Amino acid sequence: MSAGSEDAGCALLNRSDLYRSLLPTSRHPLLIDIMNSPSGRGILQLPPVDGSPPKSFDLRKYKAAATTLLRSGRTNELKKSNRANPACRLPAEVLQQFFLLCAKSSFHIPTWTWVDITLVCLTWRQAAIDCRELWSYIDFSHPKWTAVTFRRSQLLPISVRATVDPHNQHTIYRTLQHAPMIRDLHLISSIYDIGPLIKTLKSPNRCLESIIINILRPDDNQDIRYSKRCSDTSGHPLPNMKYLELHRTPISLVSPRYTNLRHLSLHHIPFSERPSRHDFLSLLERFTMLEHLTLVRAFPKNIAAGNCNSGRVIHLPNLLTVSLTGSVQELVNILECIVLPPTGRLHCHVDKMGDFKANFWKLSKIIGAHFHNIMWEVPLDTLVITGREEGFRFTDEHVLNPDFCQTLRIRAFGVTEDMEPLLDFVIGPDAHTAQDEVIISALTSVWDAFPLMHIHTLSLQNFDVITQRSWARLLSSLRSLRIVDIGGHPPSGLLWALLLNARSHSHLEHDDMSAMLLPALEDVYLHNVDCFAGGLMVSSSGPVNSHRDLDESRFLEVLFAYLEDRQRCGLALRSLSISRCVNVTLDVLKDLQDCVSHLLWDNRGLYKKGSVTLETERSAVYRSHWPSEPPSLRHYFRLRTLLELD
Repeated sequence: MSAGSEDAGCALLNRSDLYRSLLPTSRHPLLIDIMNSPSGRGILQLPPVDGSPPKSFDLRKYKAAATTLLRSGRTNELKKSNRANPACRLPAEVLQQFFLLCAKSSFHIPTWTWVDITLVCLTWRQAAIDCRELWSYIDFSHPKWTAVTFRRSQLLPISVRATVDPHNQHTIYRTLQHAPMIRDLHLISSIYDIGPLIKTLKSPNRCLESIIINILRPDDNQDIRYSKRCSDTSGHPLPNMKYLELHRTPISLVSPRYTNLRHLSLHHIPFSERPSRHDFLSLLERFTMLEHLTLVRAFPKNIAAGNCNSGRVIHLPNLLTVSLTGSVQELVNILECIVLPPTGRLHCHVDKMGDFKANFWKLSKIIGAHFHNIMWEVPLDTLVITGREEGFRFTDEHVLNPDFCQTLRIRAFGVTEDMEPLLDFVIGPDAHTAQDEVIISALTSVWDAFPLMHIHTLSLQNFDVITQRSWARLLSSLRSLRIVDIGGHPPSGLLWALLLNARSHSHLEHDDMSAMLLPALEDVYLHNVDCFAGGLMVSSSGPVNSHRDLDESRFLEVLFAYLEDRQRCGLALRSLSISRCVNVTLDVLKDLQDCVSHLLWDNRGLYKKGSVTLETERSAVYRSHWPSEPPSLRHYFRLRTLLELD
């Protein structure tokens, strides 16, 4: 059947007026019977041909067949139309890969089934039928599609992927009980619909390689409780199981029989289901082949209770990645119990900072100790620090907005060309991280604990909350830094720390440069930076930002002043690259050419309305911190004052 004929057949099913208009074109008695029959979902009786009892036919199928017969005269024309359609001329291999992707993910969409793609046109249908693997993805959206896919799977290892509901619950249960070979299992369900399947899931099919169970959060957000918890520890090992991912399920679904498990991912395990620390470590220790461990709000029960470390440490020699999401205390207690191999990668997300002051330094020390141990085998080479803010800092009453939050992300890369970081450390969003002081303290704790003497590249993305005083301390440990990459919000504090340090050396006749910050710096890259941006001043009460005191000095001009003083120290920069920036002035570019060996820039953000100098009345610009009119601010032109001292 061509694409046009099938699509037309679907469109004509419920249009009796069009049927009647086509009636004179055919005198077939069956068609006359169909046209005169009611348009409901009745059953027609065909007269027997050989005297046998009459057969019943579904009217909807009858109408589809009649429509095809009526339009058979246009078959050649429709085939030509299909050949002209690029989607119908794709190679079968390409179509089959597309179909497989649909089959793997279509169960997330309750109103659509992947089997529909086999009805688009003859080319698509033939490609689907020829793809034997496609039919191993059993469709549980409707009994008829379940029967079709089971029949075409032809005893292949099947894939059970479904959103469980009362209509398919029994069918899925029977499949899990009686299917001879199940390759992988992916179920999405409410706690009410998953109940009858739990017992079967604890004794899985021996051929299973992957299990993903996602229990949806109840509408009332209450803690999920299961009636009974027992683990099936008896029976033969199940070495085929490689991947296990559980969301809000009983912990008993993690069976010690999975002797060859490579990936274990536990998410939001109900508190009532969490094991003790001892039981959890004993279970984890059985998975000697484990490569990836992920715990998202799924830590042992007594870790949250605050018990001290038991001193037990487990070794998983094949572990490649540990990914943890939870409070500071939870991360501390689990990392104290796991030894990460030198090639292992650590992903930590601290989403609760309530115990920040008491435990964050412990967390930094534990992670730092690991990287100190592997420093000579896998030295850290690149540090990427990213900031992100959500919402306005202040309300219309100029008080801190309770909905404002910010996130700090620290990524550390080794010297290899691998794009995956050795450390991915995320802090926030949390109510406590709305304060710059917490962000500054967190970065300082991590910085002090890590071996950074071999860092070659520092990248700052939308990160400008660190003050000049804090940067001066942080930069002192980066003796090997050669590249600084800045994107988004310009870090004014970083630049002022460098400028004042270089200026203190450039005015001395005899200096050993031992206290010079970033003595090996060679290249600076700016991208997506507003070069007219001003910076925040430091509060008198401590090393935090005062959002009511602003610096009028523009970022690019402060950078030029730093490079000029650095040149006087005999440490001229090798290159400066300015790309996709705005408010770049010609005067400053001409000055910069004398300070660096190579200056590169594009013209997209070039300021073309004449010469702009430091004495211009155009003030610096600031990114928005207030939802409406800002309060009265105090402005300082620090750079002008500094230059006047000469």
